[in-house]
Order: sequence, then C-alpha cells, then structure tokens
Amino acid sequence: VGGRWVVRAGLGEPEGGVVRCRADVGVEGWGLVEALEKRFHVTCFVGHDIRSLALAEHYFGASQDCEDSILVRVHRGTGAGIISNGRIFIGRNGNVGEIGHIQVEPLGERCHCGNFGCLETIAANAAIEQRVLNLLKQGYQSRVPLDDCTIKTICKAANRGDSLASEVIEHVGRH
Repeated sequence: VGGRWVVRAGLGEPEGGVVRCRADVGVEGWGLVEALEKRFHVTCFVGHDIRSLALAEHYFGASQDCEDSILVRVHRGTGAGIISNGRIFIGRNGNVGEIGHIQVEPLGERCHCGNFGCLETIAANAAIEQRVLNLLKQGYQSRVPLDDCTIKTICKAANRGDSLASEVIEHVGRH
C-alpha cells in the first residue's frame, strides 16, 4: 500500500496535515498526518469530510458533468464543499464552506464554537432532534414517539405527512 487518505471533519491544513480545530471534540493543532505516518509507515493525506464528498460527487456522482457545483450536507454539523472550474475550492484560510458557523439567528442557541445562533444550531441532526423533542415535551402532537426522537424517525414522519416533523424540517430549509 503506497498511501492512505484520511477524511475528517473540522478545520485543518491539508498541506501540513494538521487539524487546526475540532471544537466539538476539543482538538486543536493536532498533527494527524505526522502521527499516522509515524504509526503506520505510509504516506498519508488528510481531507475535509464535506469537501471530499463534493470531490467524490464531482468524479463519480451526480455532478460529474458540472465544472461548478456546491454540495451542502446536514449531519453532525452543517457544511458545504465547493467545486469551481472542476477543482475543489479551499480558499486562502482553508475555511471556505464552513457555512454551519454563519450566524442566522442572533438570539439563537449557543453553538459549540462559542457563538450564538449559528446555522448548525438549527440545521444539524442533533439540533433537529432537540427541537422536535422540546416541542413534544411541550405537548405538540406528532407521530414521532418521545422515546425515539431520532433524525431517521423525524424524516420518516415528515415523509408520511406528520405536521410537526414537516414544520421542523421546513424550518431548517428556510435557513
């Protein structure tokens, strides 16, 4: 095996293989590539998870016939991978696509980054689950059971016409 490619979330420096910041797990300035190369004795490269997904879509998926595309992903967090002129766009500081930390509700919930009302406090799986759970506890009616308030259950309920689940998903979409 000639090398390994590691895909990770958080801000990093692809050239040096250093994870600059993963606030959700308390990692800062971690020399990931150096640690992996020392441990496994192979050449390693590190890539951002959402940028890597956008690149995979560009090479093998729905956007392979497009020179310019944006992939937005809502999962543990919220981010975007941008392809411009057929190449992944990283930007000078390496933080292009970090849309999860754009403030969309100044009086919103505190984000793990320390700011208030970031998109990620609304449009991430945990935020969606928490919003539905809070509404259920307040007495709103839904097909989503209180003891199974997962993103999978919420999406299934929304697809079946559940008004609470649909409204929460639409709320995310409006942001």
